[in-house]
Amino acid sequence: MAFFRPFTTLAVATLFASAALGQPLIVDSFESGDMSATNEDGFDWGANNRTSVVTADAAVYNNKTIENPIGSDQNWNPKDGEHSLRFRYPAGQPMAEQRFNLGKHYRDVWVTYWIRVPFNFTQGSLNSKFLALWPSTYDRPGTVTWQTRPNGNGGANLVYQDGGVTGGEIGSAAFISVPDDRGRWMQVAAHVKASSGPSANDGIIQLFRRWEGADSFTKIHEKLTADTWDDSSSQQGLSQGYIMGWANDPYDQDTEWLLDEFAVYTESPIDNVFISERPNPPTLTLR
Repeated sequence: MAFFRPFTTLAVATLFASAALGQPLIVDSFESGDMSATNEDGFDWGANNRTSVVTADAAVYNNKTIENPIGSDQNWNPKDGEHSLRFRYPAGQPMAEQRFNLGKHYRDVWVTYWIRVPFNFTQGSLNSKFLALWPSTYDRPGTVTWQTRPNGNGGANLVYQDGGVTGGEIGSAAFISVPDDRGRWMQVAAHVKASSGPSANDGIIQLFRRWEGADSFTKIHEKLTADTWDDSSSQQGLSQGYIMGWANDPYDQDTEWLLDEFAVYTESPIDNVFISERPNPPTLTLR
């Protein structure tokens, strides 16, 4: 893995750090076509696991520089610029995941990115991972995981778990409608704040979403009494995460998501954008 100081990283890998309030800790729009860099705070991408940096014409990076032309039945047009990150789920295969390490533990973290719903998206009969953030050990107290679940019409509802599988699923909310949302870009803003103590239950879990062209975010999830304390570690706060991941009911056809403009903040990046409220959804708890 290559290591760069911030100015080099900005030029070479579009990863950079900033101590200024309101500025992102990390931004990566994948324009370098290289995911091997880190910044001075230690952020780095994990290995590509059925993910690759693509242009509209070719896949250009998958754990190393490559040059694989686009297939005739694929569409890799990025949200902005010339590159994006592709998640490839071959038919019948359950895994496409991109892990990342923030390099430090942060008590208050916002993760934002644009992600495109596959043109042939159909949610299977079971759950699929969407996003996870955790302090030190995955799937323990302190882990927050979002997953999609079938809505009965081919689309997906979004649920979340406070404490990984130990907390069960709550907050089932409409997320992707089929066929209307196929091929659409959405911007996701996920917020997790660590609890102040092991029994405080004052952590925060929020997720906001807006579709491309919309002026405002819609609040999908909010829990202000979360138990986001990591009982397995002396270090509190978020330090790691993954995007997408295991689909428990694999897609019947080759299915591809695209992601662009990934960023991490330690305070809200969306305060200056109107946030619309939605009625509290029914709660689905699965043990």
